Amino acid sequence: MIKYTDVFNINFYQKEIFHGSWKQMRYQIQQSQNEDDSPALLVTIWPGPYNFAATDDSLKRTAVFEFSNDGLKAAVDYLNEQYPSFC
Repeated sequence: MIKYTDVFNINFYQKEIFHGSWKQMRYQIQQSQNEDDSPALLVTIWPGPYNFAATDDSLKRTAVFEFSNDGLKAAVDYLNEQYPSFC
């Protein structure tokens, strides 16, 4: 299970991309833009064992969340909800 303390504070994502994994699920969290140019969190998940660049795009799934601490919590919840599909 991924915990909220496993990911960085929301301010980290203003400049960096976070890469993580939980068993066979790989993920990254990064800042993105909504259609109205407001900031958003983009979460991408894919099956291991390979990294983002080495994984075929057809195997990747994305979700967008509000760029806030609440959005980051929702992103972690999403990761935990998606994990069973990688077992």
